[in-house]
Amino acid sequence: MAQPGAFGTRGEDYIVREIADLKRSLRELAAANPFGPMGIRPQMGGMVVEGYQTVNGPLTITGSLDLPAGSVPDAALANPVQTDTASNGITNYAIDTTATVRASVTLTVPAGGFTTAIVIANATAAGTNSGSTADYLYCSAIVAGVNGGELYSSAAPGLGVGLTSPFNPTLTGLTSGQTITVSVATRAGTATWAAATANQCSIAATAIFLK
Repeated sequence: MAQPGAFGTRGEDYIVREIADLKRSLRELAAANPFGPMGIRPQMGGMVVEGYQTVNGPLTITGSLDLPAGSVPDAALANPVQTDTASNGITNYAIDTTATVRASVTLTVPAGGFTTAIVIANATAAGTNSGSTADYLYCSAIVAGVNGGELYSSAAPGLGVGLTSPFNPTLTGLTSGQTITVSVATRAGTATWAAATANQCSIAATAIFLK
């Protein structure tokens, strides 16, 4: 049995060693990352979260958000967008006086519940007036059977002319796999213009599909 006033079997440096152990434990706790098993580690100015995370509730981001390309699929977006584009045309044809579709393209509604399309149609035409009097060349874009309206330009006898006729309608009520036909129509004003290499027309169309 220890005598009164003695430190017993622990030794005289017991308190010193206890304090040293306590300091070491504090240092280890300060350096330790209690969130390490969850894939969270601190870094200067913030933290890094690794691995799969689930947020069951609102998440507010007040700064910028950087995501790698392709990390968010269309199905996860409230308003995803897809596009389709096509072009076609002809040359060296006779331009008669009846508005006639000369070239067409088809755009296809993609799968995934897309029901709306913003169609950007650009019809162009050029021709040489082979008549003996001044005449007009007319051109129009047609989307899903709807004519966007004719635009025209004049040409003196023996001279050429060119013009562009845009039409940008919005189509609704579409279904997956449905096709949208987009065309260019041309005509002359008073007399047929004979076939020539300068007689050309084309249609270029882009559809922006929305849900």
